[in-house]
Amino acid sequence: MLAESPFGYDIVQAMGLQSRTRWRELGWALLYILPALVFLVGFTYLPFLKSLWYSFFIIDRNTFEPVKFYGLTYYGRIFNLGDAGQGPDWINSILITLKFSLMVVPPLIVAAVFLAALSSGKIKGIKLFRSIFTISLAVSLASAGIIWSLLFSPAANLTGWLINLAGIKSPTLLNDSGWALPCVAFMTVWTSLGFNYLIALTGIQAIPSELHESCSIDGGNRWQAFRHVTLPLLGPSLIFLLVIDTIACFQAFTQFKVMIDSVGPDRSTDVFVYAIFNTFWVENNYGLASAMSIILFAILLGLSFLQLRLDKRVHYQ
Repeated sequence: MLAESPFGYDIVQAMGLQSRTRWRELGWALLYILPALVFLVGFTYLPFLKSLWYSFFIIDRNTFEPVKFYGLTYYGRIFNLGDAGQGPDWINSILITLKFSLMVVPPLIVAAVFLAALSSGKIKGIKLFRSIFTISLAVSLASAGIIWSLLFSPAANLTGWLINLAGIKSPTLLNDSGWALPCVAFMTVWTSLGFNYLIALTGIQAIPSELHESCSIDGGNRWQAFRHVTLPLLGPSLIFLLVIDTIACFQAFTQFKVMIDSVGPDRSTDVFVYAIFNTFWVENNYGLASAMSIILFAILLGLSFLQLRLDKRVHYQ
C-alpha cells in the first residue's frame, strides 16, 4: 500500500538513496585507509597474534616453527613460579624498569611544568628561551645516546670531579653499578624534555587568563594562582604526560643499547626490553621472548586503562 502512494514511494526511494550513499562513502573511506590498514595488520596485529601463539610452544631455532607445546611454562619462568623459575631473574628486569621510570618520569614532568610556567608569560625575548627548551626535539634518541656516551667518557674528563667526589673506582660512571642507571635516566630526561615542555606549555596557554585575574583580584599571589588554578586545569596534560612517559620508559631500549650495550655492571641496567632483546637475538629462545613480549603488552595495556580511569578525575574545559 505504501508503494501505491506517491508520497510513500518517495520516502522509500529517499531511504534507498541514502543507504547507497552511505555504502559508497564507506567504500571510499576503506579504500583510502587500505594502505595504512595493510601495514597495521601486517606489522602489528599478525605479529602480536603470532607472538601470543609462540609463547605456548618451544620454537625450533632453524625453522621458527613450534615443535612442542609448552603451556604456561614460559610465563612461570618469567615470574619464577615453582620449578619453572630457572635462569635469569626476569622479575628483577621489570623492577629495574620500574626504578628507571621513577628516575625519569617525575623529574621530567616537574622540569617541563616548571619551564612551561616560567616561559608562559609575555616577556620580551621569551621565544628564544622557548626554542632553547625545545631543542632536544631535534635530536634523535640514538644521536643523544652517542653524545652523552662521549660526555661520560674518561677522555672527555667532564665527570671526573663527580667520580672523585663519590669515590668511584671505575673510570666512567657508565661502568659503575650504582651510577649507570641514573646516568641513562638523566640522558632520557634531557632527550624527552622538549616534548614534555611543549605539551605543558600548550596546556598552560589554553587556560583562560580571566581565571588568573580573578585569583589576583581575590588576593591570591602567583604561587596560589599556580596551585589552585594552573595545576588543576593542567590535569589532562599531566595525566597524558604521566602515562606516555611511563610507557616510553617501559619501552626504553635504544639509549641502553647505544650507551652501555650490555646488561650493565651487576645487571644494573638490564631493563625488560633489553632482556627481551637478549632472549630473542642472543639466546635464540623465541618462545620465552614471545612470552616476555606479551607480559610487556599487558603492562602497557594496564597503563593505558589507568589513563582512562584517571581522566575522569581531572578538570576539563
